[in-house]
Order: sequence, then structure tokens, then C-alpha cells
Amino acid sequence: MKKLAIPGWIKSYFTFFLVNWFIFGVFRVIFLGVYHAALPANPWRELWTTFYIGAKFDFRLAAFLSALLGIYLTVCAFWKGARRIHKVMSALYGVLEAAVMLVYFADFGHYAYISMRINSSFIKYFENPLISLQMAWETYPVIWGTLALLLCGFIGYFFVLRLLKKAFEKEGNYRWKGKLAWFLVGFAITAALGFGQISQYPLRWSNAYHSTNQFICNLTLNPILNIFDTARFVKADSFDETKTREYYDEVSKFLQVQNPDKEKLSFAREIKDQPSENQHDYNIVIIFMESLAWNKISMTNPDLDPTPFVRELAEKSILFTNFFSPTSATARAVFATVTNIPDVSSFKTSSRNPLVVDQHVIINALKDYEKYYFIGGSANWGNIRGVLEHNINNIHMYEEGQFKNEHRNDVWGISDLDLFREANRVLTEEQASAKPFFAIIQTAGYHRPYTIPDDNAGFKSIDIGEDLAHKRSFVSVAEYNSLRFSDHALREFFKLAEKSPYYKNTIFFIFGDHGLSAPQSENMPRGTVEWNLINHQIPLIIAGAPIKKPQVISKTASQVDIFPIAMGLLGRGYKTRAIGRDVLTTNADAEPGALIYAWAHAPYVIGFVQGEYYYHSRGDQEGLYKYAAQNFKEDLSAKEPERFEHMKKLARGLYETSKYSYYHNQKDQTEGTK
Repeated sequence: MKKLAIPGWIKSYFTFFLVNWFIFGVFRVIFLGVYHAALPANPWRELWTTFYIGAKFDFRLAAFLSALLGIYLTVCAFWKGARRIHKVMSALYGVLEAAVMLVYFADFGHYAYISMRINSSFIKYFENPLISLQMAWETYPVIWGTLALLLCGFIGYFFVLRLLKKAFEKEGNYRWKGKLAWFLVGFAITAALGFGQISQYPLRWSNAYHSTNQFICNLTLNPILNIFDTARFVKADSFDETKTREYYDEVSKFLQVQNPDKEKLSFAREIKDQPSENQHDYNIVIIFMESLAWNKISMTNPDLDPTPFVRELAEKSILFTNFFSPTSATARAVFATVTNIPDVSSFKTSSRNPLVVDQHVIINALKDYEKYYFIGGSANWGNIRGVLEHNINNIHMYEEGQFKNEHRNDVWGISDLDLFREANRVLTEEQASAKPFFAIIQTAGYHRPYTIPDDNAGFKSIDIGEDLAHKRSFVSVAEYNSLRFSDHALREFFKLAEKSPYYKNTIFFIFGDHGLSAPQSENMPRGTVEWNLINHQIPLIIAGAPIKKPQVISKTASQVDIFPIAMGLLGRGYKTRAIGRDVLTTNADAEPGALIYAWAHAPYVIGFVQGEYYYHSRGDQEGLYKYAAQNFKEDLSAKEPERFEHMKKLARGLYETSKYSYYHNQKDQTEGTK
């Protein structure tokens, strides 16, 4: 058998690639050795995961750093004349290697200074360069560091120059087709290592946040990639402390802050445990129903009856009829529900922002509960993995590829029906542990392409005609039937749950992750369409055997209130600095209201709903309206100036407070680690 002859230029390329990858790994080991005192108890399992994921980040950086060299070597393989600039290319890489080492050196100093890996916010040090340089001079060994960087540059130069010379010492008999084939092999391997994992989604920064221990996550990060990952968010979503303080009085009263402190901008509240007879160990199941919009369901479309099970369930449960999602995107809904802070990010979503991944989550107060998250696709979507795994202690993540029985339905993963079946199976099996649980189930099937699975438990589509579908808030008959299947899958889940031992002791929260706009929507008051509140209005149903008395609650509330409501039903105490409130039990007398943030508009919309009133502002235009009235466009700000000013201050205050809270709602050190 003929021995495979690998061209010298391919060997040189991968030698450079692997040497850099090895050096990045050595720096990770050094980082651990220097700062190991911050390790949690019994860290070995997490350290294994850390170095595994960290190695993949280092592979990505090595791929980026090697790309130019790979292109140059390929050109040299085809055209010998290009080899005359070997020294120029070597000098360029000497500078690049020194620059990489500079970032690593700065990262060590940055972490020693504020216990945070370097990120794009380091740019702020250039605002006062003389002061920053003086601080660096007085704090760090600048001269020795400079000499070390120069040495790294020289080593990088001679290392690359040697690789370039060796690359073509023995040319071999390679024709252009063979050279092209080797280039494609090298490109494919590099691209695969840069992608980082065998998954629908590439390796993302949120993979580093696999632990609730901050040091473990910091150890996983690659400092250079962290700069790039955070660069887009620094200016886009910075908070304004002056504006937050301007609205503090109204917001602190709205949140029922027990000890207001305007100077310190304290929004801290402590909810006490209820007396033991009012405490319960109910299981909690939070169900995000994809796009379960108020304008789509049977309550507003009774003749089409697209969600008969949701309607039946609501009739014997607690139904919030004026319930809103602060924004209209699924990742934003997850962030708002879990952290109890509206996602008012103007760029991407807060779940995608590495700078605000660390958040206090009130369900960590349920220390005796098992926690679960189920999704039919990948938790890398929207980087929600970081929000969940990093902030919820000991959470068990179940996603596509981890279920016993799963059949990929479409781009969103397994069907909602399979997801519900698997969630019920896991919860039934885990109930044997006798521990109560807090579970989150996130559906995604009610999305284009509106795929109905072959295994559909007897579901049958109905043709209502495209014209009627458009008039009743649907873009097509296919969308109408997709919502019907989502409702059907929910019914099947409850059928299974009712046969399971956990059911009698479980409270279910069923709600939409956001609303959906639809231009016609003849089944809705025209004002909700024109003001685009159908993009935000969703139902909240609190169901289950422990709910003894059906109720219809018209009080205005929001997704950020869901976890506090759940804690109130359990009678469990917790601490919070976030926006969400228990508007059902503990703080039933709290002022109603819901912040609205329409990020997709330019300029964006900041609004506030309270009962029949809606404060709406967009750019320099603002007004107060009765959104469901016949004259929904009439501005009532002059007729009701006190209400207008109050709702304006709450809208703008909650918006500014939300941005401030991202950076001031970190986990308490006493919350525990995984």
C-alpha cells in the first residue's frame, strides 16, 4: 500500500495551527494555576468540561490566526513567485503573535484587577490614556512585559520563517488538481474546528457558561474571542445611571421597594416565607407555547376554535386576560421570564450579550427542588444556554439528541408532541426521587414551515380557506393548523400528565412567548392592531389540581411576573432586585401595569399598558390612548395629564431601570454552585 504523501506546505500550515493551539492551552493551565483559589469544592468534573470546551475555543482562535498563513501557503504552492515575500509574511506573523500575547498578558492583569476576563469594555481605558498608562506603569511590570512581547514577536517571526522555508524544501510531484484537493482538505478541517461542535449551531460563548461558578466559566473563555463576542454590545446597551435615578421614585414605588435608597439605586426587596400552613411543595411546570398570541386563540376566535384545549383549560383555571410579553421575540421572552427583567436590548437580545449573562434568578431559593429545562431543538439557539445553565443551580438540560425517543421534525428539532412526551417521561421517572421539581418546557413547532409530524396522535387538519384565515389573524391555513396542532400536543401532554403520579401536586403555567402581528385581525379591537399590541398580548393560564377555584383576572401583568407568581403560590420567600412582582398573592395589591418595548421599530417604541390605557412613545412622539376604544387614536394626554405623566414616568423609568438592572442583578455568592 502506497504511503500517503502530505505536501510540506500542508504540514507547515497544521504545525503552525497546532503549536498555537497548544500555547493557548498552556495559558489556560497557567490561568488555573494562578487563580485556582477561586475553584469550587470538588471541581474535577467541571474542570474536565472546562478544558474540553476551552480547547474548542482555542481551536477556533488558532483557525482564525492561521487563515492568512493558509491562504499564503496555497498561493505559494501554485505560484512560486509569491515566495519572495516569505520574510514579509513572517514579520507580519511576528507582530500578530506579539499582539496575541499582549492580549493574554492584559487578560491576566485585568482578571487580577477586577476578577473578570478581558472584554471589549477595556476600550474605556483609552478615554483617559495618560491616567491608564500611569496606572499600568505603577501596577504591572511594564518593562519586563514589553521585553517578553518583543521576544514573542522575534520567536514568532523565526518560527513562521522556518515553516515557510520547510514548506517547499521538497516539492513533490503534485499537479494542480492534487494541490487543490489538499487545500480543500485543509480548509474543511479548519472550518470544522472553527465551527466547534457537531450540532445545528456552532460553538458559542454561552457554551462557556456551563456552570453556576463564575471562575469555572471564566476559565473556559478564550480572552481574544471574548473581546470579539462582547464588542457589539458595549455601546448598544449601556445603562444611564442619571436617567435611572431620575425615575427612581416612581419605579421603586411601583416595585414596592421596602427600603428605598435613591443614591444607591437600590431596588432590593425581600419576600418572606409564608407561615408553614400556607407553604406548599407543589411542582411547577412552566410551558412556553410558541407564539400563543391572544389574537390567535379560541377566546378571540370562538367560531374557528383554533385552541379548544387552551379554552377548556382556561375555563377551569386562573386566566389572565390582560397579560403581555414586554417584547416580541422568543429569546427575549426566555430572558424576561427567567430573570424577571424585560429584555430592552436595542441590539440582538440580552441572552446573546456575554456582559449580562450573570443574573440573580429567584427560583434558586427553591434549594430543595430539582430543576429541568426541555427544548425540542438546541439550547445554543439565542445563546439561552448561558442564561439557564449559568444562573439556575443544578439545572438538568434536555435538548435534541438527549431524548430516548425523538424524531427530527424540521429545523426546530423534534415535534412539540414528542417534546411533551419526553418531558412527561423524564418528570415521571424523576418523581421517584421524592423531590419536588421546577420544570421549563419550551415548544417551537408553531413556526414556519408549520410542519405537522407523521406521528401526530390522530390530528387532522382543517381547511378554513385562505381569505378567512387572513381576516382572523392568520397568515395562512397552514399557520392556523400549526396552532391547532400545538394545542393538540398540549392536550396530549395533559392526558399523559394526568396519569402520572406528579400531576395531583403540580401547578402548570401556560403562556405565549410573545404575540404575533397580523394586519387584518378582524377579531380584535382595531386599536390593538394599529398600536401593535397584538405583538405583545398573550394569555397566561395557571392550571392544575392545586388550583381549586377558576378565576378570570383582568389586572394588567407581564411575563416578568411569572416566576414571582409561582413563588407566591408556593408560599416561598426570596430576594429580588428585578422588575417582576407577584401580582396574584403576596403583592396582590400591587399597581398593575406592563412595559412594552418594540425593538424592531426605528425609532423603537417604549410603552406602558395599564388597564384600558396605553402610553405610547416613539422618538419625539408620545401620547395616552384607550387602545381598545372606538376612538383609539384620540390622544388623552391633555384631558388626563396626571395619568399621562404617571404612565410616562413608569414606562421610561422601567425601561431605564431594566437596562441598569442587567449590570446590577448579579447572583449572590451564597446562591450555591453546580
